[in-house]
Amino acid sequence: MRARWKLVGSVVLAFAVVVTACSVLFFNGYGPLALADRRSRLSPGAAKVRIDHALRTTMGAVSPSLAFAGAYFEVRRERDRWDGEPSMVSAVTEVVVGRTAVASTRLPALMDQVTQAWQGLGSTVVHRSNPSDEIQSLHGVGEAGGETFLLFLAAAQPDSTYRVKFLVEAYGVLYQPAHEYEPVSPLARTSLAAMGDPVDDPYWSH
Repeated sequence: MRARWKLVGSVVLAFAVVVTACSVLFFNGYGPLALADRRSRLSPGAAKVRIDHALRTTMGAVSPSLAFAGAYFEVRRERDRWDGEPSMVSAVTEVVVGRTAVASTRLPALMDQVTQAWQGLGSTVVHRSNPSDEIQSLHGVGEAGGETFLLFLAAAQPDSTYRVKFLVEAYGVLYQPAHEYEPVSPLARTSLAAMGDPVDDPYWSH
């Protein structure tokens, strides 16, 4: 009888271990739907190459060049699947922040240069903000190495200059936390609070 109970106990323990292991795998992206995502989605490395290329091309097209403060990543993970599995699909955005203060009179020329860079990437500008808007913007979509969203933002500052940002987003990317991505070289990962005062440039700022 003791041997039988010992055997039952072993079976119950083994069952509990299997259930726990399956539960851990299920809720960490190894359920059936998440595994399908892993096979069919753009890898983080491929997304990074696409984003980097679009950002380098856009930044490199600006002449005279701007000073840049740094970069950071944002990752938006899709909602959990219908069966409760965490989604392994995300949208990845890299944001590059300019330090150069851009005068309102120079901003249209900068936006024109960005537009030309995006056209060279195979992307189309689908919206350009009204000149009276507080935040000036360009929205682009198209190839840029794959299905990509491009955004240029210029926020008005108290001294009548603008602080600019370049954003590139890739869709359908296999999920990876934002902290595991590295910014475009030679930019460093920089928090918004640590980006410093704007740079006064003899061409762009006046």
